[in-house]
Amino acid sequence: MTKPKNIEYKNGMKFDNGPPMRSGAYKNWNWCKSCTSIWEKRIVRCGDCNQITRGKPKCRKANPSNSRTRKEREAYRARVIRDLNEWESKR
Repeated sequence: MTKPKNIEYKNGMKFDNGPPMRSGAYKNWNWCKSCTSIWEKRIVRCGDCNQITRGKPKCRKANPSNSRTRKEREAYRARVIRDLNEWESKR
């Protein structure tokens, strides 16, 4: 059985995997990972359990800050260490 597409979303509705795309996802809603309820974007704390809600998805496509690979992170770390060593040797 399929769900109707004309659902009126309200604060406190439960969704296991975050706010649905049809509702505007994280663009319009924050999601509480503890009790799995969604809240309007202006609400920062969950009304049920008072936990801070998640305002951004964790996936890499939607959140570019998570998109660096391990190899890129290691190269950046090596570059920073090299720069620090050069700076220390100049002292």
